[in-house]
Amino acid sequence: MSDLTYKDKTYSWEELKEENNRFIKSLERPDDFLNYVNLWNVLIHRDEHYCMAIDRIESLYHLIGTARFSLANSFKKFPDSDIVSLKAPYVFQLAIRANHLKNSIVWYNACEDYIYQIIWCAFELHGIKFDKPEAYKQILEGCKYNEVKKKLEKVGSNEAKTLLAYIKDYRCNEDVKYLRKNLANNLKHHGSLEVKGLFVGKAAGYVRLDSDENVDFNASWLSPDLIDIDETIEYLKRVHPLVIEFARNVIKFINFEDARGEVKPLEWEVTKPKSDYRKIMLD
Repeated sequence: MSDLTYKDKTYSWEELKEENNRFIKSLERPDDFLNYVNLWNVLIHRDEHYCMAIDRIESLYHLIGTARFSLANSFKKFPDSDIVSLKAPYVFQLAIRANHLKNSIVWYNACEDYIYQIIWCAFELHGIKFDKPEAYKQILEGCKYNEVKKKLEKVGSNEAKTLLAYIKDYRCNEDVKYLRKNLANNLKHHGSLEVKGLFVGKAAGYVRLDSDENVDFNASWLSPDLIDIDETIEYLKRVHPLVIEFARNVIKFINFEDARGEVKPLEWEVTKPKSDYRKIMLD
């Protein structure tokens, strides 16, 4: 296959494949998250809320995998596609990359919510009795950053302050803030995010003036925020390990293993009271 040129740099097909492989290998896959799934069967008869949190860990693992997959595909300068030929104008390949990138933005942003759900469920911050099928959805629907923060601040213990510090460290990271405010919020709520090279501005601008000759409306205000695809990929690449670190800090803090009961000879496993292993208890 002939060489391919991207942004004034020429690559052989082998060089592109090697570059793609290096990129995907740089995005850690947190397989250790699945270690907690086996605890589900141990804990289900004594602490269904811890089991809910373990379910959220498993869901987070798969969500990170989806975000990672989308980011890796957005990185490919010449995507594998049966739809678009490599000989076609690059705008068609850019469109494929842009769709993968937008998916990755949404999924990485959602990871933060899943981590809050782990905290929300493990320590029963929701205050909802889990005694009917629809309770699980009700519990998750009530989980929001502000609610988690408010409940932990109300507890006020050193343990609660530790969790709040983990949350603050993640949320206040500049790359995470850019992901949340500039990328995800624009994409989800404003519908005004587009990749440079794809957006085509309106041929004729329109400006309306008021009676004092001040601009009352400018059609350019309807234009989306434009992002560079390669720069944005680098932002998300930096966020990837931050998501995993945030989740690991929370999971390590909870310490699900500590909920195991004591096994005595000739006796069933002794169940621990929740106050013996939960670091945060609501009144």
